[in-house]
Amino acid sequence: MKKTVILENWEKATKELTDFFINFYFGKTVRTDWYWVGEETGGCLFINDYFFDLNDIVDFIRYNYSKKDMFAYMKEVEENNFKRKSNIKNWKKLKYYANNSKK
Repeated sequence: MKKTVILENWEKATKELTDFFINFYFGKTVRTDWYWVGEETGGCLFINDYFFDLNDIVDFIRYNYSKKDMFAYMKEVEENNFKRKSNIKNWKKLKYYANNSKK
């Protein structure tokens, strides 16, 4: 397979993931309020005062985060000065155990 085809496939898949992510988590009204920082597709995506890298986008989709969970996770990351004590992969599970151990 030629590298141009591979790159075109990656760009198409990245666009599809981004479109799905924006529509699901932010709704269709945000369509003009987002951009790739530095116009670097797949780098850092800016949406309504939030920043996501492509791995975040993929993981929120992969691990079936609800809108509520995604925004709660982002709020926690922000409150901890962006020092992630957990990751998207295990955050919901850690929250579940923390909430249930208090009972």
